[in-house]
Amino acid sequence: MFDQPPVFNPPQRLLFFALPDWATQFLDTLLAPHSRGGFVLQVGYFKATGRFFPVDRFLPADQAYVQQRYHLGAVEWARYDKVTRFYHREQILLQFGVPPFEQVEAAVRQQVTHFARQQMNPVAVFHSAADYIRAHRWEVPTYAALAGFVTEAFRTVEQQLVTQLARYLTPAVRQQLDTLFTTEEDAPAHSHRPYRLTTLKRSLELMRPTAIRANVQDYAVLQTLFTQVHPVVQALDLSEEVVRYYARYVERTQVFQVQQQADKKYLMVLCFVVYQYYQVGDLLTETLLQAVQTHRNAAQRETQARVYRQQQDSAGQLRQVLEGVVSHGVALARLEEVAFSFARTNEEKVTALLAWLQTPAVADFAQLGHTAQQLRKGGGGSRIGPYYQVVEERSRALQRRLGEILRRVGYEGAADSPLAQALAQYRARDGQVSAQPPTTFLKAAERAALALAESPVSLYKALLAGHVADHLKAGKLNLAHSLRYRPFDTYLLEAATWEQQRDALLAQTDLVHLREPGPWLSEWQAKLATAFARTCERLDAGTNPGVRARANGRPRFLTPARPLDEDAPVARPLFPGPGLISLHEVLHTVNQKCRFTDCLTHWSPRNRPARPAERVFFAGVMAYGCNLGLTRMAHATKHVAQSALENTVNWYFSLDNLRQANDAVIALTGKLPVSRLFQRHPEAVHTSSDGQKYYVAVDSIHATHSYKYFGQEKGIVSYGFLDDRHRLFYSTTFSSSEREAAYLVDGLLHNDVVESTIHSTDTHGFTEVNFALTALLGIEFAPRIQSFQDQQLYAFAGTDVPDLTAYGLAPVKYIDHTLIAAQWDTLLRLVVSLKQKHVTASTLLRRLNSYSQQHPVYLALRELGRVVRTEFLLRYMDDQSLRKRIDEQLDKLESTHTFARAVFYGQNGQIPYAGKEEQQLADVCKQLVQNVIVCWNCLYLNQYLFLAPPAERQSVADAIAASSPVSWQHINLHGEFDFSGEALKDSLRFDIEALFAFNWEQTPPPST
Repeated sequence: MFDQPPVFNPPQRLLFFALPDWATQFLDTLLAPHSRGGFVLQVGYFKATGRFFPVDRFLPADQAYVQQRYHLGAVEWARYDKVTRFYHREQILLQFGVPPFEQVEAAVRQQVTHFARQQMNPVAVFHSAADYIRAHRWEVPTYAALAGFVTEAFRTVEQQLVTQLARYLTPAVRQQLDTLFTTEEDAPAHSHRPYRLTTLKRSLELMRPTAIRANVQDYAVLQTLFTQVHPVVQALDLSEEVVRYYARYVERTQVFQVQQQADKKYLMVLCFVVYQYYQVGDLLTETLLQAVQTHRNAAQRETQARVYRQQQDSAGQLRQVLEGVVSHGVALARLEEVAFSFARTNEEKVTALLAWLQTPAVADFAQLGHTAQQLRKGGGGSRIGPYYQVVEERSRALQRRLGEILRRVGYEGAADSPLAQALAQYRARDGQVSAQPPTTFLKAAERAALALAESPVSLYKALLAGHVADHLKAGKLNLAHSLRYRPFDTYLLEAATWEQQRDALLAQTDLVHLREPGPWLSEWQAKLATAFARTCERLDAGTNPGVRARANGRPRFLTPARPLDEDAPVARPLFPGPGLISLHEVLHTVNQKCRFTDCLTHWSPRNRPARPAERVFFAGVMAYGCNLGLTRMAHATKHVAQSALENTVNWYFSLDNLRQANDAVIALTGKLPVSRLFQRHPEAVHTSSDGQKYYVAVDSIHATHSYKYFGQEKGIVSYGFLDDRHRLFYSTTFSSSEREAAYLVDGLLHNDVVESTIHSTDTHGFTEVNFALTALLGIEFAPRIQSFQDQQLYAFAGTDVPDLTAYGLAPVKYIDHTLIAAQWDTLLRLVVSLKQKHVTASTLLRRLNSYSQQHPVYLALRELGRVVRTEFLLRYMDDQSLRKRIDEQLDKLESTHTFARAVFYGQNGQIPYAGKEEQQLADVCKQLVQNVIVCWNCLYLNQYLFLAPPAERQSVADAIAASSPVSWQHINLHGEFDFSGEALKDSLRFDIEALFAFNWEQTPPPST
């Protein structure tokens, strides 16, 4: 495809084949039609791609257009030979001021080598190199030439790393790495005595205390190794992508295969140690956060239950205690009269006292002590209150999970942080709490509860764990060697790189218009003033058709449903009958047209084994995408062995590969003319995103409780993105306790096919930070916000704003313009980091959103988001058609949820994987199956329309436009049963008479 000329539509053809003045003059000097036509085509293709093409690659549509536009007459294109092409190339390069590739070859080779040191994906390096050449206005070479540079670069980089490693690797470090290739008993490995490297490969992503302890033990081993190898990694200047590549290679391969790589094994294992140390540290941190949250939720529920039980039980008990105290007081008063009576002797007084002690009233009063204890246990008499009492009681269960984590994982905070100091003392004392532990970090109520607690040590440890979790979320504590919990600034482009290359980076990412904040903010100020004026004027004049007045005077905004056409003809059946098309056939047909399985490449860029058959890839996609599992799929499938299926999934299935396969399918769908019938507004690409909840059937650290959706069970969220042609172009998974908004920008940036111009979500995807980021990225964010009339509106100081209280809205507040301007450079650095995919938006936003409200970058984004949100809300109130468009796009996404349930039918739709990677593989395979079915449906509808008689084509097109390609009734997702006689020819035969006559108890034992 790289060596093919671009495919132009008519407007593009008109633009690119228009000649500049110098080319027109040069064209007049050419006499032969083939030379004139070839020159015009080369100019047009060069303007579009920076490349030149041989005559056999010229597209017939372009040839015909050039012949007609430039009156060439009949053209013998075969006469346009190589000599003429090279002459034209020289003239075009000279006039456009573009150096030929031969002059810049050394610079390109050097840059490709640099790219190869940064990432280990050859395809990504190839595209980065092509973009680099175009950005410098150099001639783009052929695919073979550039691919050769990439291949040579990887070989060079790997050899350089191995050579450098030999210099930096000390005998002590080498010896430590060699121990990973031995067993605990220094004997041959088997299933019960694996290599040390094998035991470190897979972390247990579970919440069981035994699994947590095993992870902590692995972390301790990795920490020792990491301390020794980290200086070597720094000296080699390994990028995170290179470290990840070699580490994941070690994970996938057998230990003996790594050991055989004499020249590279230390590089591989070193990267594995570093990456796994980061991974396990993140896993333990996630364990801590989830355990603390679970502990708090349980404590709150138990507190509420105790308070409720107390309210139910304490009324009668309290009445009983009070009545007993009152009656006992009366009796005591009478005894006092007897005791101080001068009319009685001492013997009479003692007799009266003994008689009273034997009365039932005294026995009843003795029982009130038990009732008072029950009141106190319920919280009514607790000295520290019911909540802290429950926290104290449940502390031991929390300590069993987190005690080792707090002792082993080195969370860092500011030197003057009271919590960091308390945590350092806790680690220094190996988890033992002194008689007077530091309590400065505790709240006043917590310190008071600690002073009155029955077991202050237990309560202190629980409170310490809670504050560590809060500070990790707030960014006040960080994990320096981590992928997810580092300080916020470390995720952005390096400050020195940004300072030196700021203008170039803005140009590469098409953000030059944001170089200075003044013009851009002035534009938004004008937009905001216009929106206020228009919306309020139409409300005053009553010309907004989507507004009705409420009884209290506030406007009511209506979004009418699509009217039903009672005279419309009955919808014609567009698809085959139910279950007629097998899913295997659908996968095969679509794969023939777009070769999505070619995107599933082997993990190793070199030394690849023979490629498996296509059916094995289909079986793997269906095993994950239909939730059948690899074992069940292999047992139910002919011609696919379980070992071959597992090996294929291990080496060929990765998130990047599967997402590229999805891109190939949706690109094919987008090229089909029929897909454009589903776009309601062809001038824009309207996308949407929403989450779908799935139960997780096994214990998993990544699954969390959500009572609304799972009751007492746990689950995760599959967050999917859909465009207006029903193409699912991105998806990811995360725990149900996380908010969807943090993942919104991921799907908009991390796909190479769909370029959204307007994006919608429901309320769960809306934040002011997302409004700001999408505006900076040039995407209109249009969520459906619940109770949007109650949202606070903002304006720039000095803007003429009507009195909003007249419309039942809150008075306007004003934006801190100086805060945005002060942080503008950091905001640009953040956006460039996202657009260059230096970091995922979800990783960045999780750290940013977790910071306290005092973080200047967060505050600046929030202020900017308030501007964008206000302008959108004013248009949302004023434009009834906008509200309708948003509803329609979100309705499309809702329909895909039912589709997803139908596809993901295995194991009752419950995810059987505990690990994050397998959960995501299942999700992206499910999306791939959905996209393949939608693509097949579009192929079928396109052919249906093509074969329709000309007189009926418009009615068929209307019927297709009124339908949806999200249809699966005609697809056989579940396979079929074979009840034919041929299926029974090899069935097992039973001799029933012999079985009846056989008595195993009388069978003599074998002779010895």
